[in-house]
Amino acid sequence: MPQRYDVILVGGGIIGSSAAMALATRGLKVAVVDVDLSGRLSSSEKNAGGVRATWWQPVNITLCRASIAYYCSVRDEVAFRQKGYLWLYDDRTWAGACEHLELQRSLGQPIEVLTSSAIHARVPEIDKLEGVAGATFSAQDGLINPNLLKEHYRSRSRQAGASYIDRVYVHAAAVDSDEVRLECWQASETLTDEGLVRLMTEDAPGEPQAGALFELRGATVAVTTGAWSDNALKLFGLRNFSEPVRRQLCLIDNRATNFAAYGMIVDSSGLYFHNEGAHILAGYSPADTPPGHHFHYDGEPFFVNEIWPRMFARISCCERLRHITGWAGLYEVSPDRSAIIGRAAPRIFEAHSFSGRGVMQSYGAGQALAELIAEGKYQRFDASALSRERFDRGQLVTEELHI
Repeated sequence: MPQRYDVILVGGGIIGSSAAMALATRGLKVAVVDVDLSGRLSSSEKNAGGVRATWWQPVNITLCRASIAYYCSVRDEVAFRQKGYLWLYDDRTWAGACEHLELQRSLGQPIEVLTSSAIHARVPEIDKLEGVAGATFSAQDGLINPNLLKEHYRSRSRQAGASYIDRVYVHAAAVDSDEVRLECWQASETLTDEGLVRLMTEDAPGEPQAGALFELRGATVAVTTGAWSDNALKLFGLRNFSEPVRRQLCLIDNRATNFAAYGMIVDSSGLYFHNEGAHILAGYSPADTPPGHHFHYDGEPFFVNEIWPRMFARISCCERLRHITGWAGLYEVSPDRSAIIGRAAPRIFEAHSFSGRGVMQSYGAGQALAELIAEGKYQRFDASALSRERFDRGQLVTEELHI
C-alpha cells in the first residue's frame, strides 16, 4: 500500500469517515487507520439515532442543519426519517427554551411552541402532563441509522480513492517540517473487546498479540478518535480536555401502543425514547455517572429504576412495559459540552469530543474539517468557535440542551 498521504485520519468512526469523504472528494490522498473499523465499541455504533438542530448555540445549530440537509438528500441510503423532535420542559427549563426560540428561528430552524393541551393533541398517548410547563416541536429533526450513515461516508470516500486500514494502533508519532510520521502496529487478528479497551486506555498489560510494525507518512494528520482521543492526542503532546462518560439504552417491548408515527420524544425528566421497529428504544443519563471507558450495561435494574418509572409517569399505556435488552456506549464530553474541531498544532488537526452530537453533526463537521485542511480556512462550514483555543480564552460554547 502507498505509505505517503496528503491526510491521515486517526480514527474511522462516523466523524473520521465523514471527514475522509469530504477530503477524498476534494482530490486529496487520504488514509484512515483504526484499531477496529467495525466499531464494536464506537459511540456511533451504540447511538440512539436521533438527529436534531434544536440547540442553543449558533455553531451547533448551523452544523446540524447542514448535516440534516445532506441526510435529506440521501435519506433512503441512511434511513433518515424526518418525523421531528418533541421536547417537554419543566418550569426550570422552559424559560431557557423560550429565550432561544428567536435564535433558532433566525438560523432557519422552525420551532413550534406547544401548550399542555397541544402536546396531548400531538401525541395522544402522552396523557399525564403534571410538571410540564410547555414543549417545542421541530419538524425537520428526526431519526437516522448511524451504521448506514457511516457506511455511506465510507463508500463515497472509497469511491474517491480513500484507503481504510483496519486493526491499526498508532504508538508513536513525529512531526517534521514537511510531514508527519506515524509508527503503527497492525494486529494480525481482530482484537477482543477487552483487548481493545486495554490497548486504547493502557489500563493494564495487554495480552500477547501477533502483528506487524510499519510506518505511515502524511502531510497532515487529523485526530478523529472520539471517546478514545486521549492516547492519540498524547502522541502530539496535546492536552485532552474531555472525558468519556457511559450512556445506557434499553430496548423495550410495549404491546399496548406503537410510537411509529412519531420521532424522538424527550421528557422533562431527561428520559428520551422513540419507536424502534416493533419495540421502543429509550435512554436516560443519570447525573452521577462517573467518567471512564465503562461499557457495562446494568440490565433490567436500569430499566426498572430509571426508564419505566419515567415513562409510566407520563404515559398511562406504558404501564406494562417489558425489558428486552440494552447496551452501553460512550459520550466524549468536553468542558462546555460542544465539540472540539480545528487546527491543534502545526500539521495536526482534530474533530472529536462531540458530547453526544457526533451523528447529528457528522456531515457538517467533516466538511468543516476538510475545508480547513484543504483550503486553509473555513468557507461554507464555519467551526471556528469550536477550536481548542476557546478554553484558554474563556470563550466557551456552553451547550445546555443535552440528554
